[in-house]
Amino acid sequence: MRSKSMSRAIAEARGGFAALAAIWLAAGAAGDARPQYGGTLRVEMSASMRTIDPAAPALDASDAAARARLLPLVFETLVAVDGGGRLVPQLAASWDRDAKAIRWRFRLRGGIVLHDGSRFDAPQAAAILRGQGPWTVAADGDAIVIDANRESPDLPWELATAKHGMVVRRGANLIGTGPFRVDRFEPGTAGGSLLLRAHEDYWKGRPFVDAVQISMGRSAADQLASLETGRADFIGVDPADAARLAARGARVISSAPRDLVALLFEEHRASPAARPVRKALAAALDRSSLCAVTLQRRAQPAATLLPDWLTGYAALLVPDADRARATSLVAAVPGAQRSVALRVESASPVDRAIAERIAVDAREAGLTVRIDVAGALAPRPDVRLVRAPIEATSPDRALSSLLTALGPRAARVLPAEVSLPPGASLDNVDRLERTLLDGDVIVPVVHLADTIALGARVQTWSAPAMARTGAWNLADLWIGADRP
Repeated sequence: MRSKSMSRAIAEARGGFAALAAIWLAAGAAGDARPQYGGTLRVEMSASMRTIDPAAPALDASDAAARARLLPLVFETLVAVDGGGRLVPQLAASWDRDAKAIRWRFRLRGGIVLHDGSRFDAPQAAAILRGQGPWTVAADGDAIVIDANRESPDLPWELATAKHGMVVRRGANLIGTGPFRVDRFEPGTAGGSLLLRAHEDYWKGRPFVDAVQISMGRSAADQLASLETGRADFIGVDPADAARLAARGARVISSAPRDLVALLFEEHRASPAARPVRKALAAALDRSSLCAVTLQRRAQPAATLLPDWLTGYAALLVPDADRARATSLVAAVPGAQRSVALRVESASPVDRAIAERIAVDAREAGLTVRIDVAGALAPRPDVRLVRAPIEATSPDRALSSLLTALGPRAARVLPAEVSLPPGASLDNVDRLERTLLDGDVIVPVVHLADTIALGARVQTWSAPAMARTGAWNLADLWIGADRP
C-alpha cells in the first residue's frame, strides 16, 4: 500500500541519493594527498567487447556491458550523466531549445583536442550526428543545431548514450576526445584485451596513469586470484567475494542497484489459469534474506522494474515475503501443477545462487522448483531467471530500454501497451510498470549493484573509481606505492 504521496517520495529519494553521492565523493578523495603520474593500471573484467565502434550495435549482453564501461573512456558525448544521475555538460558547454523542444542548440566548448592532436570543432560534431538519428543537423559557428523534426524533450538524454560518442573516422582509425586513446585492441569471442594510452592533451587534464591494460572475459575466480596475488589493480567482484575482501581491508565499491534480476514466465505458464502458481511463487520469495545473506547487501529487494534511485516511488512498495499466503495459494493448485522448471539464463554464479535461494523459498511454500542452467539440454522451462541492465537515464527511457533488454520472450507474454511517448511523465512510467506487473508474468526479484575492488597500489584523487551509476572513472586513478 502506498503510504506517502508520489511527490514526497521522489523528493526524499533524490535527497537521499544526493547525500550518498556526497559521501561517495568524499570517500573517493580520501586517498593520498600527492598524486603521481605514470604507471599502468591493470584491469580485469568478465565482459568482452567485440568492437570499439560506438555506432555498432551490441552483439550480446556481455558486449553491451563491456561497451558501457569502456567506450566512454575513449569517445565522449556532447552531454553526460554524472554520478548523481543528472545530465551535465561534456563536450557541449551548454544547450538550449525552442518552446516545443524541436530545435536544439548545443554550444561546443573550446580547446578540445582529438587523440591525433588535431582540433575538434562543431562541423565535425554535426557530421558525426547527422547519420545517427531521425534529425537534421548543422553547424553554426561553435554550435551544433539539431532539428529533431518532432517534439523531443528527452533529446539530451538520448545524446548522452554511448552510441552517440564523438568519433572522427579517418580510414580504419576511430579517433575520439576522451581521457584515453586506443593503442591496441584484440577482440575475442570469450575474452580479448584492450590497451589504452593517456590522452596528453585531454581538455580536463591528462590522466594520471600512462596506460590502462584491460583483460576481458575473465572469470570471477580468476579476477579475485589476480587481485590477491598483485597481478591486477581493478577487478569486478561477486557479492559473496566482496564481503570477504572488505573484511580483509580491501577497497570495495558498489554502484547504485543497476541490474534487474526477475522471473519471467513462459507463454504456457502465462495464462490466467496458471496465475495461482505465479502468485504463490512471488509471495514465497524472501527477498530481504536473499539480499542480506546470499548477495551480502550488494542488492536491494525489488517490487518494481526500475530501482528507487531512478524513480523515487519504488520504496513505496516493500516486497515482503508472505509465506502463509503462498502456502494457501499452493494448496488450491492440483498436485501435478506444483512443480516448476526454472531456467537460469546467465552462466553467472550469482544468478545461479539467486535461483537456488528461490527454490528454497518455493519449497517451504509447497512448490518444487527444478533449476536448469544456461545452455543445458533440458525440457522447456516454465519460468526463466533473467537479468537486464538498467540505464542511468530518465525513467521513461530506462523502462523502455529495460523492456528491450528483456528480449522477445518478454514481448510475447507481457501486455501489449508497453510503449512510452518521449518525455513521458513519472506518473505514466509508474502506471505502465503496474500494468506490466499485474498478473505476475514478470516478477521482480532484486536490483543488483555492480561491485569492484581496487588493489593496494591504486589511489583515487577527486572522485571515486566507480560512480554510483556504474561508470568507471579511470582517469582519476593513480598508482602509488604498494601497501602492506
